[in-house]
Amino acid sequence: HHSVNRFVCTPPVSTVTRPTKLQKAVADILNESELPRTLIAKDAELGRATLESWLSGLRNPSPESLTQVADGLERRADRLQKLAARLRKLLNDIG
Repeated sequence: HHSVNRFVCTPPVSTVTRPTKLQKAVADILNESELPRTLIAKDAELGRATLESWLSGLRNPSPESLTQVADGLERRADRLQKLAARLRKLLNDIG
């Protein structure tokens, strides 16, 4: 029987840095979206841990990953616009 270190995923304190300007800018954009991070990650086809690693300063997002996030936000915006249009049509139909 050997003990399991529960803190394997926690980096040493010395490797934790303040977020870079890029990470801060990404965090600001994601926060402004007012969408839950789990939803942003799902829409971007990324893991939530990936987003969290950017926001915590552990990793820098790659250009490809940022493109996935932008694409995911655009797809969600498109779906929301289509839903709004359906509601407006309903209003016109009953009005």
